[in-house]
Amino acid sequence: MTIPSGLQEDFENLFENTVAGNLILTPGGVILRANERLAGWLDRSPADMTGRRLLEFLTIGGRIYQETHLAPMLRMQGEFEEVMLEMVTADGAKLPVLINAIEQRSADGNPLFIRMTVLRASARIAYEQNLRRERAQIREALATAEEFLIDEREAASLREQFIAVLGHDLRNPLAAVDAAMRSIGRSALDDRQKQIVTLAQASIRRMAGLIDDIMDFARGRLGGGIAVDIRETDLGAVLLQVVDELSHANPFRAIDTDLDLSVPVRCDGPKIAQLASNLLANAITHGSPETPITVRARSSPDGFEVAVTNSGPAIPAENLDRLFRPFTRSESSSKQGLGLGLYIASEIAKAHGGKIEVSSTADATTFTFRA
Repeated sequence: MTIPSGLQEDFENLFENTVAGNLILTPGGVILRANERLAGWLDRSPADMTGRRLLEFLTIGGRIYQETHLAPMLRMQGEFEEVMLEMVTADGAKLPVLINAIEQRSADGNPLFIRMTVLRASARIAYEQNLRRERAQIREALATAEEFLIDEREAASLREQFIAVLGHDLRNPLAAVDAAMRSIGRSALDDRQKQIVTLAQASIRRMAGLIDDIMDFARGRLGGGIAVDIRETDLGAVLLQVVDELSHANPFRAIDTDLDLSVPVRCDGPKIAQLASNLLANAITHGSPETPITVRARSSPDGFEVAVTNSGPAIPAENLDRLFRPFTRSESSSKQGLGLGLYIASEIAKAHGGKIEVSSTADATTFTFRA
């Protein structure tokens, strides 16, 4: 069967006009034909390459690899694909290439000639180098970030352990001062001395409250969280006691209650008292003094909730996410506190398997604990 002349012209065109270099070699590796593309890459002409061995255009390493690996592979498999080699240009420069080859054989299996396609690999090598460089940079950045996180964790752990020890060690001297003031209070005192003792005892209670906050903060941050003792509790009595205490401490603030706790509640009474006290104190600090604060509680077979509502300016939306972070205080709050009240309330809520939600509008702000 003869090949049509038009088809033969297409073969010629494909051999010459392509983005790849093309070679036809004898089974022994002598170049029978090279296209203009490959010759141009090597700063040669096809005529310069014809009749010469392929090894002459390879680096020393490429020659060794061709003789020891590629030639035997071609004899055994009849082809190979995408082998990286370096060719040498007329001026001695190295040209990285990818070579694909197939050995054409006769019907009885004897090799006739070798077709070889050569692709420039400079762009691929540059890409792989950039990829390796970027991977190294990523590994280095990850290692640096990991070291930073370890340092931060160690610093945070030491800081929180220091706070825990500090809070614990403050209790003993404060207890001694409290006992001394109680003893003095039972003595015969004039009005001025009684006033001083009263002020001192108020300061002791305040300091004890700050220490309790520090200890709760440390327990919440050191992994175990705040411990709770869940049992059936008269939640109504707990909340009324909290309201009574804060009403006495803030006689000019009206606090209303709306309690419907017909279903028994299981919780840690003292911790819920602390949660409610913190929410109520927050409402007293930030709410409008002209409008009563409302403490509402409900219970059902599914759980219970406690809500504290106050009027006053709405909490800015950008501040809502950080309300329950430790040491967070608004510009309008008293600078005497540590900014731990809402954080501790949220930790108590978590310890009960619940959470505190906040809704704030121009009409009212409500903190609702559900468990």
